[in-house]
Amino acid sequence: MDGVPEPVRFTGRLVVASLLLSLVAYFAARAQPHQGFVPIWPEGGLGLALLWRHGARYWPAVVISNTVLSYTVGTPLLAATGVGWLQVLIVGIALYLLKRWQVKPALDDLRQFGLFTLACAVASSVALPVYGFRVGVVLHYPQALAFEFGMDYFVSSLFSCLIFTPLLVSGSWRMFASPLRRAGLVLALAAIAIAAGIILSLRPELRDRSLFLLLPFVMTAAVAGRVAGASAAAALLTLVFVAMDRIEAVTITDNILRSTFLVVAAITGYLLAVVFSERERAAAEMDFRARHDALTGLINRYEFENHLAQALKERGRRYALLYLDLDQFKLVNDTCGHLAGDHMLHEIGLTIQRAAPEGAVLARLGGDEFGCLLHDASQAEAAEAARKFHDAIRDFRFQVGELSFTVGVSIGATFLTPGDGEAADDVLSRADIACYTAKEHGRNRTHIYSPADESMHRRHAELQELAQLKSALASGMFKLNAQRILRLEGQGPETPFYEVLLKHADANARGAIEELLGMARRYGLIGEVDRWVCGEAAKVLARTGALGLRLSVNVSAATLESEGFTAYLAALPAQHGFAADRMVLEITEAVAVQNLTRAVASLTALRSQGFGIALDDFGAGVASFGYLSELPVTLVKLDGRFVRDLAKDPAAEVVIGALAKLAKLRGIPCIAEWVEDKALLPRLAALGVDYAQGYAIHRPEPLETLSPRRDSGIVEAG
Repeated sequence: MDGVPEPVRFTGRLVVASLLLSLVAYFAARAQPHQGFVPIWPEGGLGLALLWRHGARYWPAVVISNTVLSYTVGTPLLAATGVGWLQVLIVGIALYLLKRWQVKPALDDLRQFGLFTLACAVASSVALPVYGFRVGVVLHYPQALAFEFGMDYFVSSLFSCLIFTPLLVSGSWRMFASPLRRAGLVLALAAIAIAAGIILSLRPELRDRSLFLLLPFVMTAAVAGRVAGASAAAALLTLVFVAMDRIEAVTITDNILRSTFLVVAAITGYLLAVVFSERERAAAEMDFRARHDALTGLINRYEFENHLAQALKERGRRYALLYLDLDQFKLVNDTCGHLAGDHMLHEIGLTIQRAAPEGAVLARLGGDEFGCLLHDASQAEAAEAARKFHDAIRDFRFQVGELSFTVGVSIGATFLTPGDGEAADDVLSRADIACYTAKEHGRNRTHIYSPADESMHRRHAELQELAQLKSALASGMFKLNAQRILRLEGQGPETPFYEVLLKHADANARGAIEELLGMARRYGLIGEVDRWVCGEAAKVLARTGALGLRLSVNVSAATLESEGFTAYLAALPAQHGFAADRMVLEITEAVAVQNLTRAVASLTALRSQGFGIALDDFGAGVASFGYLSELPVTLVKLDGRFVRDLAKDPAAEVVIGALAKLAKLRGIPCIAEWVEDKALLPRLAALGVDYAQGYAIHRPEPLETLSPRRDSGIVEAG
């Protein structure tokens, strides 16, 4: 058929459709002994279904079939043709309204079905004046009879659309791939047929009274087949009424009762079908949301782990797992905000989907990390899939206004070994380790996991330590020390001022704390440490209230930006009973560099609470001077390298003097750290430095041992 021109194919389809509708019209007319019962005329509803599903260009089939219908029941050919065109007008109006109101053929919610019913009623009402005019004026029937004919045609057209159109257009037929539903609908329709046969065998006076026994079967069909099932049940009922009409004389009262019953049964079935469809759709949507990522549409980590667990059970198949972590994605969030970052992640998700091999399982694992499970993949095939991901991400561009962003991707690969007792978490952990190794080796590359790789063993050890980080905070792995910050000049008592330092409980584990904190930063767990330090410092401030003690605690960039941390800090003074100005939050330039806008907002809120804000490593970066006006700083700490070199490098004295003078112009005291020689104190005081900190002044001691014994006097410079 590919070589057949489209006009020829359309003509063939139109002829077939016209023939089928005409046959239905002919048999409908022959089955009904007279026109007293209207719902059996199905051509209008089937014609509407044809035009709705396949296009308005099939309208000739509606004209032909309805002309055949009218001619078959004894209407003159010219009048029968007019009836055919009237039905085209009705179907055309209904189709226009359905398109305008954007009604979907599925008809699976109350609003959609309500609009469908309204469109059919509005369109069918055209029959009242048009058909009544033809009968009353053209054929010279009495006015009352003309109105009766018009009403008859209106009801016939409306019933035809309501009963037969959903039978063909409703998408609920797709559900019958389920054997249970297919069996349920077949049984319900068979029950209607059997019950109808029994009713037909009853005495005439009992037949109409027994019709309501069919309602439960109509409901069952609606539940099993939804809208299509309810439509099939209603169509079957019309056949039952035709059979009743053929075996007895029908009165107007009989027709009214049966029509009423049919309307009640059909509408009840449709309402029940729609309610169950909405309920099913809501459940399906909830299930989809539980298993998929809302931002990218990919499956989420939970569902991906289910796929991994299933793969680990399939012996004899080889699976590869690729763990993708975007490089430099945070730049978009920090520059343009999280809304732009979310949009970029959505676009990257689509890019990864297009680049993925056929049959691969893709997931967003969280943040800017993605997973890809490859079926029956060799090492070469896994490497090729990773290469395609690299190429796709390399070509990716994200535009925000005049800014254009690119990202890279680091990929870790590992292979599943079903039957070895591994869990999904073990496989993901291996792939994560390989991905981190790829980042360590320069980013934007692929690394395949190997048990013999030294970096893998190191990474395993890190993960094991980090897994115990939370419990270690409570069990005493960390200790807090305090180092005195001394005021160089002034009279009267000085408020004891200390910086809180985090130390490892094991005095022999030199460097262990720095390594562990570095790992915590890399894996996003530094916030747990910072919260613990702030909480412990708050307890000390509450316990030493009589001393008027001030403590300075370090806060990392990631923690300051984390959700809820500002509120956590703001609640500490009231929770533990100390004044907020007794706690100073010490941040580095790295915090401000990462996200100045967010840093300003968070720190301003905390400063308004009364917290002090110290800027550490002042002078280490070119942006230092700007931060004094941007951030709500109450103290600055000079970069210790300048203080260390003060005795041997004349340039250090110039830099310290300039920084101290700049801070003084802003009304901000400055602190010199790394002071390891008391002889430097007079020079620092002369340069305008307000405080000093270092081993020459005080060696750190456990925070809980602080007492007022050394903090009552002033240490004069010189």
